[in-house]
Amino acid sequence: EDLLKIVNELNASGAEAISINDERLIATSEIRNAGKYININTNSYSVPFKIAAIGDPETLEAGLKLNGGVIDSLSPYYDITILREDKLIIPKYKGVLKFHYARPVKEGK
Repeated sequence: EDLLKIVNELNASGAEAISINDERLIATSEIRNAGKYININTNSYSVPFKIAAIGDPETLEAGLKLNGGVIDSLSPYYDITILREDKLIIPKYKGVLKFHYARPVKEGK
C-alpha cells in the first residue's frame, strides 16, 4: 500500500517512467503484498526498495513533499531519501503483454 501511494503521487506529479528495484511499471503492472515479499510484475522483492522516476525533478519532489502528503505520512516509519540524478535509465518492461479482449483499431474505423 505504501509503495502504491508513492507511485500514485509520482504519476500525479507527471512522472513519465517509474521503476521499483529496476522493475519497470506499466499500466498493467501489479504491486501486491505476498507474505514477506512484495510482488511487482509477478516478481518478488523485499526491502530496501529503490523507486526511480523520470520527469521534472522540481515537480516530482514537490509532489512527494506536500504538507500532509506521502512523505509526511511515511517518514515516521521509513527512512526515505530523495536523490536527483542527471542521468537515469529505467529499464524496459521485461514481461509479455497479452491482450484477451483489446484489439487494435484500424485507422479511420
